Amino acid sequence: MTKKISYYIVLFFILFIIGAPGGYAQVTLQEAIETTLERNLQIKQAEFGYQISEQDLYQSKSELYPNLSVGADNAYNYGLTFDQTSGQLIRGNFWTTNAGAQLSSSIAIFQGFQKINQIKANKIQLTIDATEVEKVKNDLVLSVVTNYLEAITNGELYEAAQQQVRLSREQLRQDSIQFQVGNKTLADLAQAENQVATDELNIMSSENAYELSLLNLKQLMELSPDTTFGLEKPSIADIMAEYAVTSFDDVFRKALLSQPAIEQASYYKELALKNIDIAKGAYYPTLNLSAGYGTNYSSRAYDMITQEQIRFFDQVNENKSFRGGLSLQIPIFNNNRTKVAVNKAKIGYLQAENEEALARRNLEKTIAQAILDLRSANRQYFASQVAFNTSKVAFETIKERYDVGMANSMEMFTAQTNMNSAEFEMIRRKYEMVFRGKVIDYYIGNPITF
Repeated sequence: MTKKISYYIVLFFILFIIGAPGGYAQVTLQEAIETTLERNLQIKQAEFGYQISEQDLYQSKSELYPNLSVGADNAYNYGLTFDQTSGQLIRGNFWTTNAGAQLSSSIAIFQGFQKINQIKANKIQLTIDATEVEKVKNDLVLSVVTNYLEAITNGELYEAAQQQVRLSREQLRQDSIQFQVGNKTLADLAQAENQVATDELNIMSSENAYELSLLNLKQLMELSPDTTFGLEKPSIADIMAEYAVTSFDDVFRKALLSQPAIEQASYYKELALKNIDIAKGAYYPTLNLSAGYGTNYSSRAYDMITQEQIRFFDQVNENKSFRGGLSLQIPIFNNNRTKVAVNKAKIGYLQAENEEALARRNLEKTIAQAILDLRSANRQYFASQVAFNTSKVAFETIKERYDVGMANSMEMFTAQTNMNSAEFEMIRRKYEMVFRGKVIDYYIGNPITF
């Protein structure tokens, strides 16, 4: 309950600020995750499946109780008929009315423990559906992290593209002045204009990518596309220190305890084992107890002495009856249906056992790949930093030479393009490293925050 209240507080805070006219708030990664978990329709769909399983469990428990039913009937007959109530053959051209009421109940005293095992199976199924809800939430958390970091990456690429176009425009302005005094050629001016056009194209591409990633994030959070908010950038130094030492054994051990898919596979195996017991129950005899109470009325019932018609309530009292009985059914041969059902249930158990092994194997493979990707992302980020710094020094050197006429416009264009590409690559590698680290947090069940 406390957790749910905190969700509503965060959700109210986000919607109040970013929904106000002109409102602009910074949404943290944790707030984005909490809003998604509270509002996303996929979670609600999984919760409906859980609620259906709750009803199945309730129904299976109710099957242990006796049933109870009340019935009443009324019939009219014209002409020849045999009156069951009065026990006589009725002739003549007149109407005969018959009525009756019954109260009945029955219960299965023994049915090979099938009902008990069905209750246990439905409890396991309820647990499976609960882990399915957690699995959907887990998948959504990873989707939010992916889209959140993708939006940050594209946003920073957009900012870098804006800086680059400002630099290009300033260079075009200087070259235009130099062209007017005869220090630059028309080719130099055209090359500067080409650089501005290239950088403006980068701005449009980066802006579109940023808006698309924000839209995907808003859709996960079930927010309006018109909603405006900012994103919190992570501390790169803290993240690099956090994942400096990451071992496969430690991550895999924690993932086995925290991943709903592994827990779910284990419950499916339990359910398959219980289905074997349910199928075997058909080998046992079944014993049922039934009881009933009823009475009847006939318009043609007469007193044998006075020959007067017996009154309605007198007939109801005199014609009452009670019945009770036990029925025992012993299965001998049912065309091997029970045998086949048991064999199928056993095969189902082997399938569930294999699915559990596959889930563990896939998790092991995924964890190993995630750690490898994290280490590779760290190395690539360091390499991209070096590449950007060296390309920046090269650009500044070429620019100095270009300004004094010792380098041509093509060399200048190439140096600036290399620096811009190196900056874009560094930004991508930086947030890829952050994402790979958060993937590790996801698998070991750590809170996903910056």
